[in-house]
Amino acid sequence: MKNVAIIIPAFNEEAVIKVTLESCIELVGKENVYVVIDKSTDKTPKIAKSMTKNVYKLSKRGGKARALNKGIKKFELTKRYRFIMPVDSDTVVSSDYLVKALDHFSADKNIVAVVGKVNGRKINWITNFRSFEYEINQAIHKKAQSYLGGVTVCTGVSTIYRSKVFSKIKYPLDTFTEDMDLTFQIHRKKLGRIIYEPNISVSTQDPKTIYSYIKQLQRWYSGFWQCINKHHTPFGGQSLDLEVSILATDGILNLFMVLMYMSVLPILIFSMPRALLIPPLIDFFLFMIPMIIYVAIKQKKPIIFLLIPHFYFLRLISSVVFVYSFFRVFLNLNTQDKHLWQTERYKVMKRKVWAN
Repeated sequence: MKNVAIIIPAFNEEAVIKVTLESCIELVGKENVYVVIDKSTDKTPKIAKSMTKNVYKLSKRGGKARALNKGIKKFELTKRYRFIMPVDSDTVVSSDYLVKALDHFSADKNIVAVVGKVNGRKINWITNFRSFEYEINQAIHKKAQSYLGGVTVCTGVSTIYRSKVFSKIKYPLDTFTEDMDLTFQIHRKKLGRIIYEPNISVSTQDPKTIYSYIKQLQRWYSGFWQCINKHHTPFGGQSLDLEVSILATDGILNLFMVLMYMSVLPILIFSMPRALLIPPLIDFFLFMIPMIIYVAIKQKKPIIFLLIPHFYFLRLISSVVFVYSFFRVFLNLNTQDKHLWQTERYKVMKRKVWAN
């Protein structure tokens, strides 16, 4: 795979980067793997240098997007490779990823990005919920978006691009979600098609505490609203605008319906107590149970049924943070923070306990 470069931005990743590098080197060889050290203070540089000579240390910490831009320019990747795959330093790429992804590029010259499936490592009830979300969102939303030509985000951990994309645009530095912002730019500049391929995958880490889960949601959702505002969605006249409108409306309506239900509780308790059960039962049997059954079969994890109460709790938190992030962005409440690494890492010693 000498025509593919993998670039890995890294800040204090000593717990995980070795496993990531092993999977990437297996795919393209160490001479085609590049690491950009965003002024780490741990053993990340030492580990990276022991596995590839292509290591670039930045003198000032600037965040993931800036690290990727500087690395692509420093190593002249757009001139030397036909394809560029950014990979997070806590990610393991499946061994057949490139073969299947490159087939799409060969079949259609208009395709500029192929997005793979993301799997999370399930270690507790929070990461199990995230894995549940991945499965449902990718099986329904991502497939539909790909078919309609409106993929909303080239996921930062699982996308390979034609290198010409980075000759025309760079990772934006003014939003929290540089991968979504880059995706919006690809659509707006009409650089080509983005497709989702469910048969190629990566395994990555997710927050394992409520605090880190909420912090990640705040960054993701704030970035979502920033991209809407920045790219004048939904007024662009593209499939992207339709897809983004559906996601935004769905997120707001979820919380609105919950708030409406809670507001009429005092009345229903005394006048129509049985009516209290109707909305939860409809949601439970028409939506939650079918989705749980699908994921349990797909992931061969029947224990997921025991986590339904936890899922409802986290779904409510997600809805609240979604609306909070809307006001945070459009009222300009502390949205100028630098986009830096903040996600907690947990050590993974062997690849077999990482992947699903």
